[in-house]
Amino acid sequence: MKEKEDIVFSRNSVEFVTVAAEFCAYLEKSGEQPRKDFVETLLKLLPLLYIKAQMLPEEEPITDETLEHFVTEDSYEVLRMTIFDILADKDAYLDVFVSDMKYSDTPVTKSISEDLADIYQDVKNFVCLFQIGINETMHDAIVECKEHFEEYWGQTLTNTLRALHDIRYNTNLDNEEDDE
Repeated sequence: MKEKEDIVFSRNSVEFVTVAAEFCAYLEKSGEQPRKDFVETLLKLLPLLYIKAQMLPEEEPITDETLEHFVTEDSYEVLRMTIFDILADKDAYLDVFVSDMKYSDTPVTKSISEDLADIYQDVKNFVCLFQIGINETMHDAIVECKEHFEEYWGQTLTNTLRALHDIRYNTNLDNEEDDE
């Protein structure tokens, strides 16, 4: 059991929890933020979240229990719509990392707001599980979050980062504040 506690309280795990909690808190309070500030902050937070998730230890679950999920459909949708309202006409982007893309004659369009809400859902569930403070649950939350990062939201994060980069550096955000 001591070894499992070491993983839960390892530097990499604690740093990931810290960045994950900051990411979630930022999205939760982003409602009235100007687009420019929102995009610039995410361009700093997302790479950090990616790096810290990548550094989580490779482990196996220690319990057979299904982990609890805290993000409801309603809270997911409220967050997604809040982000959509900030990004408005900049929310959609073309995705090239979709497996069906090679069979498609039309581009695949994705949504930054949906992508961020998807990442948030997984990361927020992780943060909430970690806050419970039960070592076995915290350990398995790390394992699940790392698996979900590798299978899904890591790629989603990098795609979203590319789209946000495009908004920041290929759009004149300084002039948009006058329009809002």
